[in-house]
Amino acid sequence: MQKKTKFILLRVIFVAALLALIPLFGGVGSKLGLWEPMTGFRMTMNYMNYSAIAALVVLFMLLKYGLKDLRNTVISFVALVACVLGGYIYGVNQEPTDWTGLRGVNDISTDKENPPQFEALLDAPGRTNSLEYSAETVARQSAKFPWVQPVLTDLSAADAYTRAVGIATDLGWEVTGEDPDRGRFEATDYTKWFYFHDDLVVRITAETDGSRVDLRSSSRVGGSDHGLGAIRIMKFTEAFNSQ
Repeated sequence: MQKKTKFILLRVIFVAALLALIPLFGGVGSKLGLWEPMTGFRMTMNYMNYSAIAALVVLFMLLKYGLKDLRNTVISFVALVACVLGGYIYGVNQEPTDWTGLRGVNDISTDKENPPQFEALLDAPGRTNSLEYSAETVARQSAKFPWVQPVLTDLSAADAYTRAVGIATDLGWEVTGEDPDRGRFEATDYTKWFYFHDDLVVRITAETDGSRVDLRSSSRVGGSDHGLGAIRIMKFTEAFNSQ
């Protein structure tokens, strides 16, 4: 009887621990459309500690069941936890640091004096971030991503526009608001986990010896895009210059 009670108790603990893991998959629910991206993000952030403890419980019980030896189970458990912890500390959510002590950037532009303006996506659904490109934003971007610069090319404005649209499509951006006569288009990209919507403007300006391509990436929600806007612009720039 006592053995049966212990078995039932372990099962209850295991099931409860599995249920406690749900917040870790808030991003999956966001991508499936079960809830808004910010809801999935808050689920993960608000209950991360509880879910982490539950994950440790599940991991230990699975190892104990599989290895059937307490000593080997403990050794394997400690080794796995150390690897995961090391990966989290040194590889997850790392954002470039700087001397300002400011929060991250959620709006980044290759033209800090005259950033491209949104039109087609100006009233995009779910936007809570302001589209005002403030002096504080300029300071943050300059400190964190000084290498974000416009693309200068010897292509004509028309050819640069065609290339830019093609690259945006290849990168998986959802292109909208195409206006070749004015040399501009807009697009939306999505983060891989929480499926946050980040909007972009691409503007091509004719120059004496070619043209200039400016980009702006702005997150609809959140105080920081954790460097994704800068990375997005970097990927576009590399693809444009490699063709």
